[in-house]
Amino acid sequence: MAWIFLTLCATILQTFRNIEQKKLGQKLDLLSASWSRFILPFPIAILAVILSVKNINHDFFYYCSICAIFQILGNSLMIKTLQSKNFSVGIAFYKTEALQATIVGVIIFNQDVSLITILAIITATIGIIMISNLKFKHGKKEFFKSLKTPSTTYGLLSGFCFSITGFNLKFATTNLNNQGLSQINSGLLTLMLVIFLQNLIYISIKFLQKRLKNDLKNIFNTENKFSFFKAAFFSFCGSVCWFCAYSFGDVILIKTLGQIEIIFALLVSHFMMKEKNNLTQIIGIFLVLIGIVVTITSNS
Repeated sequence: MAWIFLTLCATILQTFRNIEQKKLGQKLDLLSASWSRFILPFPIAILAVILSVKNINHDFFYYCSICAIFQILGNSLMIKTLQSKNFSVGIAFYKTEALQATIVGVIIFNQDVSLITILAIITATIGIIMISNLKFKHGKKEFFKSLKTPSTTYGLLSGFCFSITGFNLKFATTNLNNQGLSQINSGLLTLMLVIFLQNLIYISIKFLQKRLKNDLKNIFNTENKFSFFKAAFFSFCGSVCWFCAYSFGDVILIKTLGQIEIIFALLVSHFMMKEKNNLTQIIGIFLVLIGIVVTITSNS
């Protein structure tokens, strides 16, 4: 059950990373704020890729490329979500990724998912919708109107991108496992190649925009430096946990347990950001916990 411990560590680290990325998103353009979390490990990634080039076959490179692209898209959309709503609500929308991962897994990747698992994930997703504090009190019209907001769109698209990322990440680590690498080493090498590719993508975009030098200065600007280093640190440590978790566990189970992040986000928003939570959100927390426990126990 190493994946459970790694996923819990990843969600805690990711919660604090999201706080810093929200701050950076208010000071930097969208791509720079997204790129900031991937810059610091770039030199390590270059070295790791050079030393492990013999393990990088066609399939592994393909899976890592898809993972890199969709993680960039998912992260950028997540930042847009956080900019559109308060902290906990923004997290809630993209945390529908567990249900989206189930749908994507069944339809696209032919995953076998039991009925009880599907019902448990739906229960947790309902809890997340309740936590998102949509306008239930004013009838169906207001409820569906509240769904037609930019944050909803950004969050759902972000969750979809992270679902695609998760499956390709799993395929990449499995490819390395089949080469004889341990699960930890498989997760770490996959992470290094993905970070390497992501930095190349960001550098290429910024170069074409003729903003590379200027935007790098903005990222390392004294005013942004503290948030930048914290975001990069929490992001890298969280990514190590995520990537290794996928090497050990099943994508849908990891996505489901990862929904506990919304509870961490609520605690952070309440105690650190002084955002108030209501009874509907508290009920939502219990539904999320029930969904997580049922999913894990029915698949253990």
